[in-house]
Amino acid sequence: MSLLQNPFGNLTLVGLALFIAWVILLLPAVFYLLTTWKNRRELLVGKLGPEAIKLYYEQFFPHLASEESETDDADEKSIVREFKSHFGRLYGRRHYILPLLLIAVLAAVGLRATAQSVQVWLGHNPSGSAYPPIVISAFLGAYAWVLYDHFRRFRTGDFTSHDIYSAVYRFLIAIPLGMSIAALLKDEVGTGVAFMLAAFPTTTLITVMRRLAGQKLGLGESGASGTLELEKLQCIGRANAERYVDEGITTIAELAWADPVDLSIKTNLQFNFVIDSVSQALLWVYFEDRVKKLYPLSLRGAQEVCSFLDDLASDKKKEKAAAEQNLATAAKLLELDPEVFLYSLLSVKDDPYAQFLYSVWA
Repeated sequence: MSLLQNPFGNLTLVGLALFIAWVILLLPAVFYLLTTWKNRRELLVGKLGPEAIKLYYEQFFPHLASEESETDDADEKSIVREFKSHFGRLYGRRHYILPLLLIAVLAAVGLRATAQSVQVWLGHNPSGSAYPPIVISAFLGAYAWVLYDHFRRFRTGDFTSHDIYSAVYRFLIAIPLGMSIAALLKDEVGTGVAFMLAAFPTTTLITVMRRLAGQKLGLGESGASGTLELEKLQCIGRANAERYVDEGITTIAELAWADPVDLSIKTNLQFNFVIDSVSQALLWVYFEDRVKKLYPLSLRGAQEVCSFLDDLASDKKKEKAAAEQNLATAAKLLELDPEVFLYSLLSVKDDPYAQFLYSVWA
């Protein structure tokens, strides 16, 4: 009996191995939905609380807030329960069903074709038909990248339904991309190159395609480069800025008035980090790059401004005196009249977005 045969009926070891590969591909997303996704939702609800949820609806879903106000006897439990229901409609696990089905079908078809081709190549199915090696190589390269990417995302808790759709896209372009690029190379290296393309992220592969097309057709490649505007904010590096950009947030002003709950879910960034980003953006809109001069004075964003103004109006002499000194120092650093500077800070505090952020942070 051949080493590639086993006592599992008509199932060969190749087929068994590829079936296990199909199951493993789906496990990271399934385990994420059963564990991390639920924990993130509970942490978010716990962070907001009933009062913050009310402000959230008033600011981002006023039609729902008006409906809630009609029921004056609504208690805290019903508010939280309604938020969970609304959260489920917008971001529930059901949004993962379609992309998971798509990737399951694509992977099953590809792995079945791989098993069939390997058996023909090894002479265990002489009457069967095999796909060209470069096709199987390109598919397996895509599989290797998607599996690696999903394991990494499960470990970091960064797993959105969009990421699974991206994996579907990767499988769809793997074979035509591998064959196209390999056609530009020598035959003996084409199959290997088709697989090794898996070492590159999808965005890199798209860039490679653009450059190759530009070289062959004599076209120039256009693309954005340089520092993103969002990187001007403290603690926002290139990677996090690009995650905001992926959700359509390209400027600091757009970030300042974005829905932080929606942004946290779609980017999978921690809610506290998103809240801090939006808070910084709100203050930056008023003072732009000069806001960096206020960092040593504990005025990084709208949240800190609200806290500062509370201290300025406090009955506690020590806190009030410290706030007054801070006001004078900050106004001098920005070369503004103290009254003008105070008026700007009051404008920040009166912004409904700032009120929501402060209710979450306080």
